[in-house]
Amino acid sequence: MSHFIHVFIVVAALIWQLDIVQSNCDVCQANDAACVNQTSYKLCFGKNIPNNDQIFTCPDGLVCTDKAQICFQRSEVPASCGDNDSCGLCNESKTFACTSRNTFSFCFGATKPTTVNGTCPAGRFCDASDVNICVSTATANSIICHLDKVPESTG
Repeated sequence: MSHFIHVFIVVAALIWQLDIVQSNCDVCQANDAACVNQTSYKLCFGKNIPNNDQIFTCPDGLVCTDKAQICFQRSEVPASCGDNDSCGLCNESKTFACTSRNTFSFCFGATKPTTVNGTCPAGRFCDASDVNICVSTATANSIICHLDKVPESTG
């Protein structure tokens, strides 16, 4: 029986990992842009596939977003696509880990996140550099997980 429980825990952990997909890099967004990294983008011209003929770069200090303006102040809107290295890693104080742009798991002093999970309220995102966990604006020191959760299956 204990072997079954061990296998169940391993399978549950794998399913949790599969529940997260890659960030919105090189994907056409509602603003007709596909961010290729934090500061560069391609245009989609009303199609679902980015046009690879030209890559645009946001002006200094701005990041690529899903907003109509495309390039925005990072302090106001997080980038749509960026670094995923911090995803699932407990923050410096080992309090929590951002598991996606809007979700987190508590670490309770450990180096790996637990299965106690939370979701940020609408209009907020997880920032591993902030004690408040879910914030509405980014700072120069923000640590944001640029992954989006896969919508749960409806059937």
